[in-house]
Amino acid sequence: MALDRLRTVTRTVRGLLQHPGYEGTRVTPRRMLNLSLNRWEHRKLRTRLRSYPIKLIVEVTNICNLGCPACFTGDGQQGRARGHISPELYAKVLDELAPYLWRVEFCNWGEPLLGRNIYPMIAQATARGVSSLISTNFSVPFDAEKAEQLVRSGLTVLGVSLDGARQETYEKYRVYGKLDTVLRNCRLVLEAKRKLRSKTPKMIWSFHVFPHNVDDVEPARAMAAELGMEFALEKGWVVGEEWDPDGRYCYFSDPRPFPCIALWEYAVVNNDGGVAPCCGTFYREDDVGQLAGATTAGAVTFRDVWNGRALRRARGFYTSRTGDDDARRSICFDCPQTVIWERWQHHWTGGGRPESFRPGFGVNDIFMYFWRRGAELKTNGARRGSAR
Repeated sequence: MALDRLRTVTRTVRGLLQHPGYEGTRVTPRRMLNLSLNRWEHRKLRTRLRSYPIKLIVEVTNICNLGCPACFTGDGQQGRARGHISPELYAKVLDELAPYLWRVEFCNWGEPLLGRNIYPMIAQATARGVSSLISTNFSVPFDAEKAEQLVRSGLTVLGVSLDGARQETYEKYRVYGKLDTVLRNCRLVLEAKRKLRSKTPKMIWSFHVFPHNVDDVEPARAMAAELGMEFALEKGWVVGEEWDPDGRYCYFSDPRPFPCIALWEYAVVNNDGGVAPCCGTFYREDDVGQLAGATTAGAVTFRDVWNGRALRRARGFYTSRTGDDDARRSICFDCPQTVIWERWQHHWTGGGRPESFRPGFGVNDIFMYFWRRGAELKTNGARRGSAR
């Protein structure tokens, strides 16, 4: 019995201290302490946290040059005013969070390489010993000088969304994108890496497979190898029903029961200083807080939002999914991840086995929950307006 307890404790400690896998991060005692505390508070479903998030997602800009049909921005939806995050706001957030962060991701609902000050922003994270990532369509104006700026910034990972090996298939999803431009820009970064003798950024060819580009998978894999890029293949989500539920392609992960990682481990700061509960949300109405900026009122520190009423309430749904009308309007209340966890609790306490549990949602269903949110917000707004 004592040996079993020792093994359990050992596994728990290892889990709390396991490296999160963000390459390029400078490991420090403060980061490790915050990491283990964050994971412990997550396991215990704490709503008020002493720990800070371990990853920061920054919406450098919500402007994009493409019209991807399963993207809010590409579809022309308006979640908040178009613009760029101010260098002052970014620096303020980074000053507070950098000692605890393992990664900064400079992308969400816009094209990060169209963002102002993107290169110095990456460099600031690098100087703090924080890993960094950009996901770009890379069909943007770019040259050798910008390629060297990108490499010198210390960017850790450059993910390139490239869903085709031919222009006619590539542009069906990456609407207005130019395949030749993307490939040329990839070569410019490779040349800059060689010139500066830099191992970073690691370059990843990110291929989302759809019915129209299945035949391009293997040619694209070969092209990625020629460019020295890693090839990452995953199934693309679509507006409507999942396009191939029983096919051979998989999403990045399957839905499973766990308390939402974003509410405990991630921070999402939009271009206007609005703090979102996760990277799936798009509309300003779903923000859980607002950071004060030069022209906007709001929370003085990120911690004020991190332990604010809205985020504490969202975390509380994983203990009891109840609340008044205001709570029920929260995007987290009916989020499939929240519902899956509630179903799992009923399943487990009722004597169900893990292997017999069915989440009831697929990845495309989760995407569609967020996609339909705009219509729900309009309906709720109309109802509140008529009630007044």
